[in-house]
Amino acid sequence: MNGKKGDHPLTDIVEHELEVYGREADALIRKIAALCSPRELNEWWDREIDWSKDRDLVLRKVQSRYEELLKRARDNGWEPQP
Repeated sequence: MNGKKGDHPLTDIVEHELEVYGREADALIRKIAALCSPRELNEWWDREIDWSKDRDLVLRKVQSRYEELLKRARDNGWEPQP
């Protein structure tokens, strides 16, 4: 990834705020990025999303991951902003 628009879907979503997987999925991906380290985000992305074209599958995986991270944050006494 070189960070330029169109180079990688994750940077397109998080850095450039471009729509890649739809508004809901992209918004949740940005929230996921705020709840974990860049390394954790990239490892999850490579393992679960990678270059998937299936928007429905991505949305389900993103929703699941967001709920996991939200629970982790709350369990550790942190209340993330909506």
